[in-house]
Amino acid sequence: MPVRKKKLPSGKVQVSHGGKVSAKGTTQKKADAQERLLNAVEHGWKPTGKPAKKKRHHSASGGSFIDQRSNL
Repeated sequence: MPVRKKKLPSGKVQVSHGGKVSAKGTTQKKADAQERLLNAVEHGWKPTGKPAKKKRHHSASGGSFIDQRSNL
């Protein structure tokens, strides 16, 4: 179901998804984050509570690329 954001008279935003209200009286910035979260869950993302893995440079083997660059 699509995520809907509705501007309230108080200037706040209400976020609904599938007929259910997910957030009410929140800021526009937080509503945008809530929308991204709900879309990700809808498309199969499963929250684990762990941060995302950092991507390493393709030529780095154990960080040697970074070490070589810092020695220059």
